[in-house]
Amino acid sequence: MNLMETIHLHKNDFSKTERKVYDYIVQNPTAIETATITKIAELCQVSTSGILRFCQVLGYKGYKDFRFDMLHYLHQEHVEVNSENLFDELTSKYLSVIRQFNNIDQNKLNQLIKQIKNTKNIYVIGVHYSSLPAKHLVLGLQDLGINTYFAYDYMQASHLYNTIHEDDLLIYFSIEGNQNNVSRFFDLTNASKNTYMITLNPKPKLLIENTLILPGYTLSKQSIVDLQSIVVIFVELLLNMFHNTLKED
Repeated sequence: MNLMETIHLHKNDFSKTERKVYDYIVQNPTAIETATITKIAELCQVSTSGILRFCQVLGYKGYKDFRFDMLHYLHQEHVEVNSENLFDELTSKYLSVIRQFNNIDQNKLNQLIKQIKNTKNIYVIGVHYSSLPAKHLVLGLQDLGINTYFAYDYMQASHLYNTIHEDDLLIYFSIEGNQNNVSRFFDLTNASKNTYMITLNPKPKLLIENTLILPGYTLSKQSIVDLQSIVVIFVELLLNMFHNTLKED
């Protein structure tokens, strides 16, 4: 019996408050991927104690243990669908990810927008599949009159990185957030406070203080291609939010 079957099995054991948690998680299981217990409580419109009681009914000590098993379930999930239902199945998964955009750290997002607005030189790096959303951001900022530099391979990025000054802003796109290839060409482990990484990986190996984690990592593991589309949608939101600050001036 998998975790979702266990949750359904306990449906009649939940209190009225716990039933709210049940209803939300059954409809949005991938929300667990990036949400803290506080955020899940907010989304379910219950207290954190309600989340804990929900987990305990299922036999867990707390949310952390429940979340661990849910992530395992999501990563192992392989739903067989016929060709007629495949489009609906994939559309549903993408919509579920997009609904999780409100889990993105709003403080860091607003901080990034503020730095884009107040920084003279902006450098954007995105390699391989990450180059598409990175280029999309560069073109969008240039259309808005923002001085932006772009590198789309590691060799080019290593040269560009050497021209960055402490007051400049660096935005690094990496779907996986790995450091192996990066460390061969430039060192982001000691990145300044003006460096941001945008990734789908909730536990990236490359540790940067200003990291924006986007939803969709589970879906990226089920897809035959890297999920550039999710990051591109984020870039669209970022550009629109930035443009709105320009109109306010």
